[in-house]
Amino acid sequence: MLVVFQMLISHLKTLNFIKELKKVPIKTKFLIKRIYRLINFRRCSHYVWKDLIKFHKASGWKFGQFEADKLIECTFEIEENSFLNFNYLVNNHSLIFRSIILQNFEEERTNDIMVLASHFNALLNFGVVKVSVKYNYVEFIYTRDLLTYSLFSGEIRSDTDTHFAITKDCLWSFTKLIETGDDPVFVFSELMRRKENYDSTDN
Repeated sequence: MLVVFQMLISHLKTLNFIKELKKVPIKTKFLIKRIYRLINFRRCSHYVWKDLIKFHKASGWKFGQFEADKLIECTFEIEENSFLNFNYLVNNHSLIFRSIILQNFEEERTNDIMVLASHFNALLNFGVVKVSVKYNYVEFIYTRDLLTYSLFSGEIRSDTDTHFAITKDCLWSFTKLIETGDDPVFVFSELMRRKENYDSTDN
């Protein structure tokens, strides 16, 4: 079956496939595109990288593009006068979303920071909050397999939005922890209350 699909794709190429594709309904185009990418799954990193660039250009964001590393860097304003760097990296197996929540923290705060991170990770089904004890920084990171993004490029936008929203919650929580010295359990509980209030007013 795989050989038949490969022969079909090869034949379509010789028939000026791109020109003919313009006449095909959109749903059929997506189906053909997915079949083609599925057959050429070894090139997933190439497809996802191109889709990632296309998504960022369409979004109108300013970003740094590093072809050799397949890395995109963006800076977003999370709150007024509060900016964070976001990295999107395509490797051979996955697309990695990464944001640094705290660039550094004092060693005596390590235990509280670890406790707050564990509260996030206990509830998160998207990504993980990581604490580097060696280098004293906190990051929020999410990874997903390339094949999913290759076949369903819209997932890039969806996961980018989700990663941003959770990063925003993390930043508020860890900043409050550092600035107030409150108990991490109290800080996390306050975050949950804020989100409940926001959801209730939004509905």
